[in-house]
Amino acid sequence: MRKEVYMKQILLILIVFTLNAKFLFSQINLNNYSDRNSLTSNLEIDKNIRGIFLFSSIGLIEVVSMGVGYQVTDNFSFALKGSATWIGSSAMGFPNGGRGIGIKLSYHTPFLFFNNTNVEFIQYLATSFDDHINSISKGHYLDFNIGKENINESGFNFFWSMGICVIAVKEADILYGPSLKIGLNYNLFK
Repeated sequence: MRKEVYMKQILLILIVFTLNAKFLFSQINLNNYSDRNSLTSNLEIDKNIRGIFLFSSIGLIEVVSMGVGYQVTDNFSFALKGSATWIGSSAMGFPNGGRGIGIKLSYHTPFLFFNNTNVEFIQYLATSFDDHINSISKGHYLDFNIGKENINESGFNFFWSMGICVIAVKEADILYGPSLKIGLNYNLFK
């Protein structure tokens, strides 16, 4: 009889301890939390924005591009990229091409079915007709576009953009054209 009373008391103590000690069985997710010393609100803990991201795209004028970027704040991101673009027509009917490196600045805010505005600049380092151009810079590519890009989900995400671009290559006419791009990015969280 006495043994049963002890067993009931021990069982009751274990049940009470388990119900009141939920801190042993749960923890706060600190992976995406910037200041781990003061846990002030669940909104800061649940906030997910990407840190570093990789991207690759294909397009109408900017034929192919690849780059790496960083989400500076919720609204601004910065990226370095390498690109190949069409820069105008040639004598045989196939467009001339240019290759270079550049930057991409993005502002992220919802607007209709768009959520980002981009300014992209490429410094051409080589063109298909630059045999006799002695300077390092062979020209410039400037692109203003709007589009849709997911910055709140990790892993691979599809993005697209449309806008207008200006191509100014040495010893060629300045060209204006549509900028249409689709691509994939890979988001890594902070």
